[in-house]
Amino acid sequence: MSISKEEILLISSDPSTTDIVKTTFRQSDIDVKVKKDIASGVRVSRDSQIVLIDSLLSDGDCLDCLRSLNDLNTDLLSIVMIEQDKRRAGIDAMMDSAFCYTIKPVDCDELRSVVDRAFELKRLRKESRRLYNCTVEEFLRYKLKDYLSQIQKVGGIALYDTVISEVERALLTLAMEKTGGNQLQASKLLGLNRNTVRNKINKYKIKKF
Repeated sequence: MSISKEEILLISSDPSTTDIVKTTFRQSDIDVKVKKDIASGVRVSRDSQIVLIDSLLSDGDCLDCLRSLNDLNTDLLSIVMIEQDKRRAGIDAMMDSAFCYTIKPVDCDELRSVVDRAFELKRLRKESRRLYNCTVEEFLRYKLKDYLSQIQKVGGIALYDTVISEVERALLTLAMEKTGGNQLQASKLLGLNRNTVRNKINKYKIKKF
């Protein structure tokens, strides 16, 4: 079974820049899709894509390209490649939501590092959206999976009691934070009587706001 590769989009009409980028990722699990102008680059672009944008293109500059991409896509991670004496364009690009800029001629190690950071941010965004949209049960299963593995390695721990205590502590702490430390309001929020909440706050030594 073939393993699907990650992909980055390179928009550049400069053969030397294209060669450097392709060489940088030739031995990696990243495919480089190349388009030579803004129009064709925008046509194949998609949400949450990582895009390398060259400074000068046949139908505009990197800022024109960046804005055209952002008009059609969300969560793009754009990396602008500019000449040493055009740093102002890089700053302007970042003000227009570019992920970062790098100086030409492109350094392979630097480019690889920047793209790695972009992929990590992309992964974190995806994970954040997944957790935001999941049910409480799905969230707990996700968070507890690694926790249970660690508990098993240690051994000799009352697993159920430990997990329930940690969840209870977290709920109480959140309720106290939400209500500004008002135990009566916290008890109503949690559906517990006030004495129970007070006893559990003392049991878990939860900070009293």
